[in-house]
Amino acid sequence: MTLRKRRNHHRDDVPHDRDAPEKSTKDDDTKVYQPSQKVTSIQHQKSPSQSFLVTKFAILRLVGFVYFIAFYGAYRQNPGLMGSNGLLPAHSHFDRLRSQFQNPIRGFLTHPSIFWFILDSSASVEDWHMDAAAIAGMALSSLVVLGLDSWLIMSLLWLLDFTIVTLAEGTSFYSYGWESQLLETGFLSIWLCDLPTQRWRDGNKPHFRGLFMDAEGPSPPSLAVLWLFRWLCARISIGAGLIKLRGGSCWKNKTCLYYHFETQPIPSPMSFIFHFLPKSVLRRAV
Repeated sequence: MTLRKRRNHHRDDVPHDRDAPEKSTKDDDTKVYQPSQKVTSIQHQKSPSQSFLVTKFAILRLVGFVYFIAFYGAYRQNPGLMGSNGLLPAHSHFDRLRSQFQNPIRGFLTHPSIFWFILDSSASVEDWHMDAAAIAGMALSSLVVLGLDSWLIMSLLWLLDFTIVTLAEGTSFYSYGWESQLLETGFLSIWLCDLPTQRWRDGNKPHFRGLFMDAEGPSPPSLAVLWLFRWLCARISIGAGLIKLRGGSCWKNKTCLYYHFETQPIPSPMSFIFHFLPKSVLRRAV
């Protein structure tokens, strides 16, 4: 018997049950995993602003950390700088503002401060008022650093920082550029948080998103606010360069660092070492 005949004979021996129902492959086809379709659906659902969630998280944490350092410095230094027994007391300045603006709302719009509303018209700002503002700022900024995203907390931090800056208007302190930069950055950070939008759930029960942490997680930041942050960074960088070019010829000649480290107002522990670096290194560092 040839090999072809043996194969045909083996096929004939196999029983064929014609009455058995045919197996449907419809269920098997539905269970087949198609990764390309899933990835495509995810890509269609994902909006461009969702990729900035990490940016939103980082900006709020960093702003909260800077706020904490600012309020900690105010708590440690302000009693000696502009307290009642300080170098330049600031209490009389706010008393002059209140005598100038009889309406606290008008005074707040021109010189923002929480003391317009929490102090009696006959009371003066005391040292413990400034300490309380600094301690409240440190407490709230710690919550932001720990992960509390809230427009209300960021608004209070901005107002507390503005309160200290307003008190210092009558002195020579808090007049550096980074004070206004922190106020502007803090104001933009308010709009980076989830603003309060009312949602009705579970039988018309009100739910406010953005007052504190939301159970659904953070929402994507506004692209308009992100562009305002970019514009802020561009203005700071360009302005810092222009003011150096207009400040003196040492920046054009790249010789400012020859004596910068021995004349800077707040030297760092490494300033002594940097001052004795080779001049070729100092010129490149400009």
